[in-house]
Amino acid sequence: MEPLNFLTTEELLFFLHRKKTEISCIEQPHRFLTQLRDHDLVPEKLFENVKKKRSREQKKDVYKVLDWVEKNKPQYIHQFWRCVFEDHILQLYPTLRMLRKSLLDASLVKKGENQEIWKWPIYKTHLPVTCGDKEGTLYRDKMPRVGEKCILSQGRWFTPNYFEKFAGKEKCKNWKLSIHCRNTPLKKLIEEEHLQCPPMERRKRTCVCSSEENDAEDFQEQGWRGGGTEIRGRVEEEDMADLSVFQDPSLPVTCVSLTGTLYKYRFATGIRGKCIRTEERWFTPEEFVKQEPTITDGHWKKDIVCRGKTLNFLLKKEILLKHLLLCDCQKCSIKKEDLMAQNNDDECYVCDSEGHLVCCDECPRAFHSHCHLPAVHGDSPGEWICTFCVLRTSQQWRDSSNMSEQEAFGAPVSQYRLHCHYLLLCVYREDIQKVFVKDPRPTVPRYSEFISQPMWLDRIKQKLESGEYQTVGAFVSDFQLIFSNSSTFNRDNVFGRMGARLKEMFEEEFQKIFSIQ
Repeated sequence: MEPLNFLTTEELLFFLHRKKTEISCIEQPHRFLTQLRDHDLVPEKLFENVKKKRSREQKKDVYKVLDWVEKNKPQYIHQFWRCVFEDHILQLYPTLRMLRKSLLDASLVKKGENQEIWKWPIYKTHLPVTCGDKEGTLYRDKMPRVGEKCILSQGRWFTPNYFEKFAGKEKCKNWKLSIHCRNTPLKKLIEEEHLQCPPMERRKRTCVCSSEENDAEDFQEQGWRGGGTEIRGRVEEEDMADLSVFQDPSLPVTCVSLTGTLYKYRFATGIRGKCIRTEERWFTPEEFVKQEPTITDGHWKKDIVCRGKTLNFLLKKEILLKHLLLCDCQKCSIKKEDLMAQNNDDECYVCDSEGHLVCCDECPRAFHSHCHLPAVHGDSPGEWICTFCVLRTSQQWRDSSNMSEQEAFGAPVSQYRLHCHYLLLCVYREDIQKVFVKDPRPTVPRYSEFISQPMWLDRIKQKLESGEYQTVGAFVSDFQLIFSNSSTFNRDNVFGRMGARLKEMFEEEFQKIFSIQ
């Protein structure tokens, strides 16, 4: 497998930009230039002009050739380096051999008596992956953990198996071959030890007490045996619809007028495990049904629906599993009381990662103390309410008169600090891949060549907390700088589109919380 496949166009162009002088010093460059000409990387006229000159003069003109390639053939930069690194060229030019080694920043590692593999840290944390027409980002450190969701695509996390199904390739039943990184199947990366695969383990039987099995939750023992519902159950069993739409780790559910999201990993049974989240709180399936005023004698298995199917159907198809341990035996690591106490999210609302979280007493959200604005110092005594709930409560009592955009921009930050905290938290939350959080200059090649005034979210947070903003307009101006920089540097690539979506969301939230006419 070619290690160059793991480098982006921007990285290879940046490397050429830095190494043009070094390459132009090679001795007897005629063969090198001929290689570029033969692969249509240098125009014939330019090649002939250099060819006519003596060897010493040719060395001076090699730089001009490389400069021309950088400016006029950026889309062929992978082909350029493949030509430069062909064996017969590397044998002639020791300088290019050293360049290849430094480019890959790797060393040859012995795998066997006569076998070697490349180890390179180009993508230490994540890899671009595709499956069918779906694109995603694979996080290498998450992949070795059993059951860990390690692929991020379209704002959602997937295990490799679920990502394969999300891409409509579930018939392959082999994600190692159907998921590719730069045209290379993950199986090859795993075999060559560039990726670590989660260990195989036996599927454990669900530990459920017989008392739970015979619980009143079984609605069939409660009279759900009418002719109409019996037919409905048979129709669902016979329905051979594509089940891939149910493979996401979280699923939208409804109960007449109610809507929520069911998280599979929290599901236990109807009366255990708060697995359905609404904007207001977490519910068990049984509690969720009781919120619907039009249902007086309902049951969660038949009355909660996901994409046209009841939860009973999802249970029969093993899309939902009673995988949490519900008995009181010593082998069970999760107690019934713990399941019923899950009133808040298990991940930080801002950064989507676990850890020590501070939980809001008004909504399901939870935060790392440093992720919330304002930061939460120490354990909050008594009841604690997050910025989202404080703003919602304050707006319910606030004068409903509208402001003009100019009035909002001129308003002092000291009077609208809560609004600024809210806007900043919203953008942190929506920046799923955390592209705009840190200073881009240390990690993005050539960024400073295009952007004269960089700005990022952590910098805005620092300026807001240190009191550098006097007006709301100055605060908003730095957000607009992030969005305009993204548009200039990224244009219409995935990051540019992400910046455009953030800009649209920010402007909508700004107009809403300031009641802009």
